[in-house]
Amino acid sequence: MLDGFYIFLESGVVSYEKLLTPTLTPTKARNVVNELIGVHILESRGGDSKTVVIDNYAVEWRRDNSLGFVVVALYGNVLRGKLSYLSSLLDKVVKKWRKFTEGVGSGGEPEPEKVSTEWEPVFSRMLREAETSSLKSKFEGGGDASINNGTTADRTAKGKETKAGKGKKAAASSNPNKKLSKTQAAALDFSGENLSEDQILQDARNTFLPEEGDVAGWDEEDEDYSDEEEEDGGGGGGGGWGLGLKNMLSQVTGNRVLTEADLVPVLETLQQTLVSKNVASEIAKEICTSVRSSLVGKKMSTFSTVKATVLPALEQALERVMTPRQPIDILRDCVTKRETRSNQPYTAVFVGINGVGKSTSLAKTAYYLKQNGCKPLIAACDTFRSGAVEQLKVHAKCLDVPLFQKGYSKDPSSVARAAIQKAKEDGNDVVLVDTAGRMQNNVPLMTALNKLIVENKPDAVIFVCEALVGNDGVSQLQMFSRALSSSNSKTGVDGVILTKFDTVSDKVGSAVTLSHVTGVPVIFVGVGQKYNHLKKLSVRAVVKSLFKD
Repeated sequence: MLDGFYIFLESGVVSYEKLLTPTLTPTKARNVVNELIGVHILESRGGDSKTVVIDNYAVEWRRDNSLGFVVVALYGNVLRGKLSYLSSLLDKVVKKWRKFTEGVGSGGEPEPEKVSTEWEPVFSRMLREAETSSLKSKFEGGGDASINNGTTADRTAKGKETKAGKGKKAAASSNPNKKLSKTQAAALDFSGENLSEDQILQDARNTFLPEEGDVAGWDEEDEDYSDEEEEDGGGGGGGGWGLGLKNMLSQVTGNRVLTEADLVPVLETLQQTLVSKNVASEIAKEICTSVRSSLVGKKMSTFSTVKATVLPALEQALERVMTPRQPIDILRDCVTKRETRSNQPYTAVFVGINGVGKSTSLAKTAYYLKQNGCKPLIAACDTFRSGAVEQLKVHAKCLDVPLFQKGYSKDPSSVARAAIQKAKEDGNDVVLVDTAGRMQNNVPLMTALNKLIVENKPDAVIFVCEALVGNDGVSQLQMFSRALSSSNSKTGVDGVILTKFDTVSDKVGSAVTLSHVTGVPVIFVGVGQKYNHLKKLSVRAVVKSLFKD
């Protein structure tokens, strides 16, 4: 199976990065790509299409000379020449990316948010279709009429290849309602591929386990607003968020009481600032209305009063906007259920679209709960994505927590039910259920997920979403909530984990919008790869990020 996929400009700027397995760490991937760029592409001018081996990874690329970008696929060297679908996939990606970047121009780069929201679904679909096609090719002629198609000559040729033992290990079916044969299910198991189990586990430990002395994200205290930045010229001349506020309020300072007329230009600037940081316009307007109500009648004397006057008003406004209708605290709820001695474990189901980091977020949550005295069990209910069970096995071993799995091609709902029963028998007080990624508008897949929720009645459904998608995450969450609302007496989705939150810089406003529009609280934000890189989203941190220049 593929380990990673990159698209970068010949200047070396990475436009798209997709890591598909836990064995390929970001550092290792970037080292491979840097060597590819420097040695094999720029220096040797190694043609427009080639396969090389770097650091035990086979690297295949396609170059587009018209727009000056390169598409790269990374996979274990032992699979070199066996990924029959890869050549076609790379060619398709080149064509699609060229069309996607039309208008950007040679040497240009699309906005990261556009890549995440518009390109990511396109690539995921192409990859899924390529892997599914490979699955069909592998088993055609093998007696499973449900997946046979194509010409007789094609089936005969592909059947001979299958019987000869050639071809790639099959990728998973994208339809969890379609029953796979035992042979097909076995082909989804990648546990014997590539590196040894010990090597995989060691790489994962180096990637995910916190280093000694690291402070967990949930234990870190939010920094105070910097007084230093409020001095003229502070922050090394680059300005700070305090200086930005001074500029906004410079026309209303003086020893007098603020009036509504004084605040009109200030609030207009404030609203524009909020919108520029990805706060939806209607939410920004609501915040400004609240701030105006708080500030009218306040007395301002000097610049030194800006922080004392404005920050409380901003915090209060954001507190109102971000306070969920139904708050959730996983640790508190788990402990409460355990203390009722109901003999029923607290169960949380992790859902979301493809490739957003559900499994890693689940592992981080397991670490968080274990560090706080809980005994989690992980349930592998993504029984259709190739390598999904193996990925959770690695996480479970790193975390030293039990994993319940039944392999592939099983009904996810039945696996979840059996996992909950196993937790009851073994005394585990939390069951964290991993599910297959699916697009929110895929009715068959959403129906299958709904079945899991209805039959197992989890205590919480947690939606995992990339912070990079911005306000598009709102529509994703709303569609998941609607699809699952019939099975959940609450809102369909109970909480959100935003991944890659450390990469959004000052575009934190999407979290404000998501929480307010949907009424679903943001439980955690992911701020790195380590298991302890999980933070609770505080209003103070949001304010500081929103007004950072």
